[in-house]
Formats: sequence, C-alpha cells, structure tokens
Amino acid sequence: MSAVRQRKHPIVRGEHETPVSQEEQRALLEESLKLLARAEHMPAGQTILAIRGLTKRYGGVTALDNLDLDVKAGEIMALIGPNGAGKTTAFNMITGVMVPTEGSVLLQGTEVAGKRPHIAAEIGATRTFQNLQTFKSTTVIGNVKVARHLRSKAGLVRGMLMLDRTEERLIDQASQAAIDAMGLTNLADKQIADLAFGKQRQVEVARALALEPSVLLLDEPMAGLSGPERDSLSWLLRRVKASGVTVLLVEHDVAAVMALADRVAVLDDGKLISLGTPAHVTSDPKVIAAYLGEEDDQSGGPATGAPAATSGAAAGGQA
Repeated sequence: MSAVRQRKHPIVRGEHETPVSQEEQRALLEESLKLLARAEHMPAGQTILAIRGLTKRYGGVTALDNLDLDVKAGEIMALIGPNGAGKTTAFNMITGVMVPTEGSVLLQGTEVAGKRPHIAAEIGATRTFQNLQTFKSTTVIGNVKVARHLRSKAGLVRGMLMLDRTEERLIDQASQAAIDAMGLTNLADKQIADLAFGKQRQVEVARALALEPSVLLLDEPMAGLSGPERDSLSWLLRRVKASGVTVLLVEHDVAAVMALADRVAVLDDGKLISLGTPAHVTSDPKVIAAYLGEEDDQSGGPATGAPAATSGAAAGGQA
C-alpha cells in the first residue's frame, strides 16, 4: 500500500462521494508533498534559471526583446504585463516550445534554448499552458498518469501493458498524491471532459506536480478558478515552494501575484521594464504607466487602478 492511501480516515472514492474539506485537503497536501519531494533540489538562493539576451522576432515585429533574468532556486517569481507584453513567448522559449531568434537559457547550468521540450523536462522543468492541454477521453487520474508514464523508465506503452508492476505502483502513488494535493480526490475517477474549466485547470497543475519538478512553470494557473479555488492554489504553491520547488508563473490576476510572489518581473512591449519585490514593482512609475497608459499622478502615490502592493515574501512564508 502506498503512503498516500494509508490514511487514518480514508476517503472512499465513488459516484456519490462528498467533496473533500479544506482541512482534509491541506492534510493530504502535506502528506503528498513528502511523496513528491525531490532530494536533489538546488540550494535556495542559487541561480537555477539564467536567461540572457532572449529575443524573438517575427519579421519586423519583436515579441521579446533582449530579456535578461535570473530565477533563484526556492523562490516564486512572477511574470506580469499587459496583453501582448511577451510573457507567454518567454515561457515558450524557456521550455523549448519555441526557438528564440537570439539568446541563451541555462537551466541548472544546461543550455536549453532552441532544444526540444523534453530536454528541459529531463532537467526538471515542468509547465502548464495558457490553453488547456488535457486528454479529453480519459479520467482525471488517467490524465495525470499519462504524464507520469512519459517520464518513467518503462514508458507509456510498457506502462499500459503493466510490464513493470513495481514502477506502475510508484506511478499510481505519485499520481494519486498530486490529485490529493490539488483537492481533486473526489473527482479522480471522473471523465475530465465532464469537469468545469477551472477544475480542468487544476488537473493540469496536478499533472505537473506528479512529474516531481525542480522548476514549476505555470501559464495563467488562476484562469477560470473561483475565489476559493484561487486561495487554495496560492496556499498550495507556497507549500510547494517550501518543499524546495522553484515556481515561475505568468498570471493576469495582479492582486494574486502580489500576494504570492517573492519577486515580480514586468514586461511591456517585449521589454523588461521592472524587476523586484511586489512593493518595489507596484510603486515603479514605468509599471503604473504600462498598466494605465499614463504617468503617476502629481501626489506621488500610485494612480487609481494601479497594481496593488502586497508583501509576497511575507505571504509566502505563511503556511
């Protein structure tokens, strides 16, 4: 029996099962993170992702212009900016989905710019996408297990044929742990196509967690989530960070970002215009102008409607 299934109060999965309470979810999360934790995380504070001169041009249009950025191990870093600022373009080049025109991306010291996506994945980078990337014909746990099989030694075909039963048990363990961590235990056997958009988004995050990443890249993870679901995801990401995982996210919900991130990088028109703590970024006139299309008002304070500052570092330290 796996550690995940040996609970004092087992939750019976079935068609008429009641939702897991927040207290149960958080207890499952703590248990699950022990199972998903990697022993080889880079020490906190070291540069785990080094981006230099990253540029993408389409003819005469520059989508991302000479981005330099260091992401430190064990932090939550957020990329924000208006629509079309270059955030997802940067994500796609970091993870190998898109080849840069120029520039370098070092992931744990290995060059991944221009390489196929599996290279970054093998080094420990796992991402979700802005548009849902799920297998509609299978269940929630089936979606998570498919991703885990692709990273396994046996591979997907051997796993489907149950040719390595020991590894299959480990895949079951990790997949269930990731589902539990996301509070999806009662939906594990449901067809993913029958779930609301927000729940499918949570399945994507569970699938990424099941791969035991060193760097977790999330593209708009809050999109489609309800208020309580956003709160739960923020709480989970803080606990994931505490386990040693580095988190890099693109998000349009600026208030959530400011409450969650240790540092924030702001892109506008393909250029990095500000980098620092949430408090620093929200008081930067360049950021205010980018979001409002006008300079700070004469009072010296942030103009109405500017991103609100919240102490991300302080919030990140709360369990």
